[in-house]
Amino acid sequence: MKNALVPWLASVLLMSASVTHAVEITYAYAVAADGSGKTSLQTNNVFVETFDAPGGGPTMAADMVAISTVSGGALGYAQGHLPGVYAAPANDTTYFAYGPSAGSSTTSSEINFNYTGLLNSLGGGASLNYLGLYYGSIDMYNDLIFYNAVGAVIQTVTGASLIDMFQGEPGNQNADTSNIYVNLFFTPEEEFTSFSFRTTARAFEVDNLVVGYNVAPVPEPASLALLGLGLAGLGLARRRISK
Repeated sequence: MKNALVPWLASVLLMSASVTHAVEITYAYAVAADGSGKTSLQTNNVFVETFDAPGGGPTMAADMVAISTVSGGALGYAQGHLPGVYAAPANDTTYFAYGPSAGSSTTSSEINFNYTGLLNSLGGGASLNYLGLYYGSIDMYNDLIFYNAVGAVIQTVTGASLIDMFQGEPGNQNADTSNIYVNLFFTPEEEFTSFSFRTTARAFEVDNLVVGYNVAPVPEPASLALLGLGLAGLGLARRRISK
């Protein structure tokens, strides 16, 4: 993970008014040690995507997270700025992801990150309950869409709502008020399997993508023993009744 050194403590704790079900959103962050700007304060039960593979690209294995183009232009990876195409999140000198990629024939795209492989590797009952991302020069036309295991939309968090809650400004490539670290916490009823970045104009930019997870608790030996005794007693009681 890109090391978090200096926590930014003045977080904003709000409930999103733009979604059907309430997702808890905060803007707390730490400053990364590697020059990538803002990163997550969450360090337990998380997986981190920094897009810093050699030459830019995913660092998580493809069988853990499947990245696909749903519509429009594909995902790209870059450093720095290319006018009219992408701009690095403020103070981020490392690789980041953006869409639609340079050379796309469209200015819109939806890119999906599917964590089915990761969840399967964690065992039955595992679920995702947190997403953190460094959103660069966030715009009104940038959205996050969350899907469950069967592909149904369970949440949509709009760029406009995040800017409004943060009391920020859209599209400024350098201002702290436009380059924000977004933390989204989900209740068990709202936990997601995949999510998409969607933009209807060029572009979205993101780095330090962090997903957090829950794992189904393993019964303790004492609990298993009690369960076994209870089932044995139930069996004896049934046998007596049958006599």
